[in-house]
Amino acid sequence: MIICADIGNTNIDFGFFDDEDRFLFKERIPTSRIEEILSLWKRLKGSKVVSSVELVLMASVRPKIDASLASFVKKVFRIEPKRAGRDFAIPIRARVQQPAKVGIDRLINAWEAHRRTRGATVVASFGTAIVIDAVSAKGEFLGGSIGPGLHIQAAALHEKCAQLPLVDPAPCADPVGRSTGHAMSVGLFHGTVGAARHIIRQLSDAVGGSARVLATGGDAPLLAPHLPEIHEVVPELTLAGLLHAWRAAERNKA
Repeated sequence: MIICADIGNTNIDFGFFDDEDRFLFKERIPTSRIEEILSLWKRLKGSKVVSSVELVLMASVRPKIDASLASFVKKVFRIEPKRAGRDFAIPIRARVQQPAKVGIDRLINAWEAHRRTRGATVVASFGTAIVIDAVSAKGEFLGGSIGPGLHIQAAALHEKCAQLPLVDPAPCADPVGRSTGHAMSVGLFHGTVGAARHIIRQLSDAVGGSARVLATGGDAPLLAPHLPEIHEVVPELTLAGLLHAWRAAERNKA
């Protein structure tokens, strides 16, 4: 059994893979409540699926959480987790101004997306932030765009505008907002869709105009039906990419 942990800004996703690298299932806990990993493990530890963990891989954009999770892994499984970017590199060339500062999750998603498409690719991650990146036909990370996710936008409106409520953005059949909440949903959801469509088209043009578009992230299932540019939603993209990048790094050692 292999566990891949993707430590994001809002959630920690744990992907479980069998010995043949087949994705089995995913579990999620909020990053702010990492102590819930104890109850998660108590629920799972009796399962045959997770009875024998031989490898734990970690990718993180929250360095302060890393030590806590690594300590848990060493205590429970008696193995040292392998961390992307520290213990092994993501095998993708980053053609940007400061390659060392690119988020490890962006590199993993770009690498795994190109591994699947084998051609020019745009990868869109709809989570706490909306990150849309371009990958060349050769598999080079070219950069992209970073913007606020749906729920950050909603929270900002509520916090900065005294009379605006906190809404849960959702698609609206009627484009005319007939209440404050309705108007906010129209602006937030369909504004995000419009921006994403525009950026995807721009990045697709930048890599030759015929890029395959893959989407991932917690809000991808909500947004993707309204984005005809997206060819495929891959919920486990980062988790699978973490495992496949580790395998590639190990092969390169041989």
